[in-house]
Amino acid sequence: MPRLFFNPLTGLYYILRRKPRRAPVTPEVERMRAQAKVQLPPRLKELADANGFTYNRVTIKNNISNWGSCSAKGNINLNLRLLTLPPQLQDYVMLHELCHLKELNHGPRFHALLEQVCPGHWALERELKQHKMR
Repeated sequence: MPRLFFNPLTGLYYILRRKPRRAPVTPEVERMRAQAKVQLPPRLKELADANGFTYNRVTIKNNISNWGSCSAKGNINLNLRLLTLPPQLQDYVMLHELCHLKELNHGPRFHALLEQVCPGHWALERELKQHKMR
């Protein structure tokens, strides 16, 4: 929703618009979403069970700014574009979000936990940065 901002120096009002956080919905995106709903949640559950994590709910989204996120309520959001990544990077993103269930930050304890469940995570993070979301 646009917001008005008044600049007292110029006496003018400006409209501030937020950058859209989701990509446009197309038939291709809907096909990808359907495929992601079939493939990603079972893999997330498998990784969670294997590493002792429990989460509340998983949602597949069409974000343009992140691969995944985790809420304080234990909900995990996964970007449907994870399907475009190699399997080891998909697992890295999911393990990253699962670790946020125990450490809701990117501090030293978070990275120690992530290294425990995903050895070599720094290299995977660098590799992930080479991939575009679009």
